[in-house]
Amino acid sequence: MLPHRSATHLSPLSASDVARFSEIFDRHADSVLDGCKHMSPAAFARAIVPSATLSENRRSLYGSFFSVADRSNRGCLTKDDFIEFQSLLQLHDAAFRLPFRVAAGSNDSLDTAGLSGIAGSDKPSENYIKFRSALAFPEFSQLIDSARSEQIRAAFAKADKQNTGAVSADKILAIVHEFAPLNSDNGIAHRLELLAGESADSSLVGYPTVLALISLLSSPAKIRQAIDDIAALNKSPKTTPSSAAKSHSISQDEFVSNTSLLSPLEVSILFTLAAGESLAQTATLANLNEFVDACHKSLTPQAVLDNKDRASQTEPSSSQAKQQHSIMTEIAFQAYNFVVGAIAGGIGAAVVYPIDLVKTRMQNQRVAVVGEMMYKNSIDCFRKVIRNEGILGLYRGLGPQLVGVAPEKAIKLTVNDFVRARLTDKKTGKIKLTSELFAGAMAGASQVVFTNPLEIVKIRLQIQGELLKETAGKGAPIVRRGAITIIKELGLLGLYKGASACLLRDVPFSAIYFSCYSHLKKDLFHEGERRLSIIDLLLSGAIAGMPAAYLTTPADVIKTRLQVVAKKGETTYSGLLDAARKIYKEEGFKAFFKGGAARVLRSSPQFGTTLMCYELIHRLVPFPGDDHKPPTSRHMDQKSDLSSQAALFYAGTALQILHDTNYKFGSLNPPSAAAKKE
Repeated sequence: MLPHRSATHLSPLSASDVARFSEIFDRHADSVLDGCKHMSPAAFARAIVPSATLSENRRSLYGSFFSVADRSNRGCLTKDDFIEFQSLLQLHDAAFRLPFRVAAGSNDSLDTAGLSGIAGSDKPSENYIKFRSALAFPEFSQLIDSARSEQIRAAFAKADKQNTGAVSADKILAIVHEFAPLNSDNGIAHRLELLAGESADSSLVGYPTVLALISLLSSPAKIRQAIDDIAALNKSPKTTPSSAAKSHSISQDEFVSNTSLLSPLEVSILFTLAAGESLAQTATLANLNEFVDACHKSLTPQAVLDNKDRASQTEPSSSQAKQQHSIMTEIAFQAYNFVVGAIAGGIGAAVVYPIDLVKTRMQNQRVAVVGEMMYKNSIDCFRKVIRNEGILGLYRGLGPQLVGVAPEKAIKLTVNDFVRARLTDKKTGKIKLTSELFAGAMAGASQVVFTNPLEIVKIRLQIQGELLKETAGKGAPIVRRGAITIIKELGLLGLYKGASACLLRDVPFSAIYFSCYSHLKKDLFHEGERRLSIIDLLLSGAIAGMPAAYLTTPADVIKTRLQVVAKKGETTYSGLLDAARKIYKEEGFKAFFKGGAARVLRSSPQFGTTLMCYELIHRLVPFPGDDHKPPTSRHMDQKSDLSSQAALFYAGTALQILHDTNYKFGSLNPPSAAAKKE
């Protein structure tokens, strides 16, 4: 164990961090000792060197941190060693602690012999070092920080050959890349020329701007925190969810007035580089997040980036992973999904069933019929159903509806997921809008085999109350029939009467609904960046149901007319086109949208409730063996990674400073495990 550093002093890692570092170790471990994976010094360097490290000399210096990680001095690392090293990087002083451990070894202080060179032209620092035999860690950290500032000044002075305090934009990268994580192929590097506008001389970049740029890039975790703080302010209870969307624009004045983490000049540079416009006064959250993502990529080890790229191309999607289960496990998993879908669908159907009954009776009401209209509007219909049939009358036909919901929801969700998985680009994970619409349409078409029999039985049960009311006191009353009786009367072919209209309704409904639902979760509520709340899920499903329900009302009206037994004196229809023609001729275009409002009121909360319950049940009662972890905030994980990787980068800078002064702090290449055994 390192001196002054017991396990209790280390920053605790989250479970997700431990899992991430374990995966990195497993990918890079290159030897097996005593049945366990181990990591050599070379593999350790590959796993930690930031991709922004351009100098080969600097890259080789990172290998010296191996001596810090190798607690047992074995010449190879275990997984626990590697994870504890990552825990060390979480310390606020890790950027200084690591080089001090490398230089001082197991000592509590650092020998000053040969150390005066780090002072450069700083005479007070040089004199302080000269008259002392050793430095404690606090002194070392301050002097190294001063030395870094001195080297930045020297690098700028070397580029400023005219001694004007400003340099051309094309020289910035050469100055900055040794002191800040910035790749030459990074998107940020390509925009450095825009910084010329930050100075009085628009063709040059001034020294204050260069200092602010290095400071900005040196603290990516602070940038992440500042952006998150500003975003949080735009998510006040009085604002709508869309106000915090990625397209929301933020002004420089708003940013500066709401954070003290960055200086005004740093904010100005941030906006210029993020927006891609010189002296930009506004930037979107998307622009700012992309800037931090670029910083994160520069700090991430290249080997880790390469593995991520390969993984994104070779790892199967969640849908494909499910197909790799054993046959019995897959059957059990699908049965589990079936039960969850049935429960969620049943809850959604029961919640809105009274609205569905009113919608059906309003759609079935004709204008050109014998006698007066039974209902003036949906509210009048609701009142009369309760008065004539009681509260239970609002749930007439609910039984068959619940029985049919299970296979309907199961097949709809399964087909949509199945088709989407196969139309999704395996490399990017993205799917085209046309493919989303097609997947939804296929789901809608597949469900008709269940929904049409369900709908025709449900509708006849719902209309039955009207017939009983109308025939009361008019001779022989009509006997109330149950679902089984209606099914026997209709027969197999009769159960699919109006199937063409059902297809005409369900195909576009599912195409619109699933596409809207997916985009609402991703674009409005930022699924993947955080765990969606109950309200997020409910609103996503409910909002998606509104356009899907209303735009398909004409097909629903035609289907209802075809499936209901016409009363005496009412128009009868021979088919889809015949029904459409006669409805338009007798009742006008508005008749096609009868019950449209009730349909929206029914479908919107039903699908919102159904999908909310579906996802919540999966969270609360996951399938045995299914690792159903709640997604963590991507920004929270990124903030932790930015902090630790930035510390590692600047620890490497400190080692470079010591190396440039020829300070003797031992071999940078620890002996291999094999050599130690010899």
